[in-house]
Amino acid sequence: MGVAVTTAMDWLEPLRSSVSELDSAGWERLERLYNQVGTLAATVPQFADQATRSRSLLAVRRQLAGCADQELNDPVAGAIRQTLVQFCIGFHDLDLRDAVGPGHGAMILAEASQPIAEHWQCRLDRGDLVGIAATEWRGGSRLQEITTRARPAGRDRWRISGEKVWVSRLHESSAFVVFFRDPDNRITAGLVDAAAPGLHREVVDPFGLAGWSWGLLQFHGVSFDPAADLVGPVGEGLGVFRRHFSRFRPLVTATALGAAAGVHSFTTTVLAAKLTEGALSRIRDNALIVLGRTYAEITAALLSALTTSRLAAMGHPGADLSARLGKAAGVDAAYRAVTDLAPLLGAAGFQRSSMIAKVRADLTGLLYADGIHDSLYRSGGRSLMCQRSSTKHDEPTQQMRSPSSR
Repeated sequence: MGVAVTTAMDWLEPLRSSVSELDSAGWERLERLYNQVGTLAATVPQFADQATRSRSLLAVRRQLAGCADQELNDPVAGAIRQTLVQFCIGFHDLDLRDAVGPGHGAMILAEASQPIAEHWQCRLDRGDLVGIAATEWRGGSRLQEITTRARPAGRDRWRISGEKVWVSRLHESSAFVVFFRDPDNRITAGLVDAAAPGLHREVVDPFGLAGWSWGLLQFHGVSFDPAADLVGPVGEGLGVFRRHFSRFRPLVTATALGAAAGVHSFTTTVLAAKLTEGALSRIRDNALIVLGRTYAEITAALLSALTTSRLAAMGHPGADLSARLGKAAGVDAAYRAVTDLAPLLGAAGFQRSSMIAKVRADLTGLLYADGIHDSLYRSGGRSLMCQRSSTKHDEPTQQMRSPSSR
């Protein structure tokens, strides 16, 4: 006898034994949040212009402000809960990915001075958004190649000049965590207010992920106070970036998988209705294979994302590698699942107004956002080879003595 899998909570129910961090009350709160997000998602206009839609999404975020589970003081439990939240949010709409949680503001909470972190905790709890400005034309998201630079401007201030590209939440963010070269040429991260004089925005129309404004952010001598606005120590920008994305990428992955699960549930519901109505006499074997395979792949990738979130919250040295490869593989799995499921609905799945068409476009965007997948796979492969080389160099005597090594 089959079990109907029509909601995000239906997908998560079999995984409860693998998530010891949440008790029964925690799962009940998660389900209430899932239902609340669904109610609010229905108020967001689907085919409005970008500015109207982003205002609606920001209003949803403010209505959900404070929905983080305050009882989860353990950082590991909090990370696992947020990963599950992101899956539930993605099930409704990928554009709601910033509806709950600190998002990129997590860098401020984790890395900034205590007064700045406490100030921004209050602002994030009220629903403010924080953007990240890291990517540049020349080096992509490879921070080692950035050219945006801060130069001294008097005794106590710097001035930042340069250009960042493909910045999301361009107009909606209250501040940006910016990665730049400090006066000593070290890569440093700092917080720049969105209203700072000298900031210039150029919006680009994206294909997918259109809920938030997106484009270029230029810095024309933007004033910066290194005594107050640093995110992490001077020269520690690379570490701030890597630690943040170890935590952030599994959340992105879970959101993408939630979106794919939503398409899967929609597809099975439509096919079941056609069987009941007599429009179909049976479901073909190739369709059943797609349904079974995509369910298994989505579930496996979600378990991997949960594990990565757990490792990142624990500060495990393997979290960065797991986050890079997990994000690439998980979003690939989500995109492939939606691409394979769409034909099961016939032409209806390819209408511009179709939910499936929107999800496919959004997932296409995630193939590039937060790390282009080929780059993530390549960097992961490089890390694995470096680990292997280090291991071999660590055991030269043992290898020389082994007959099988000749």
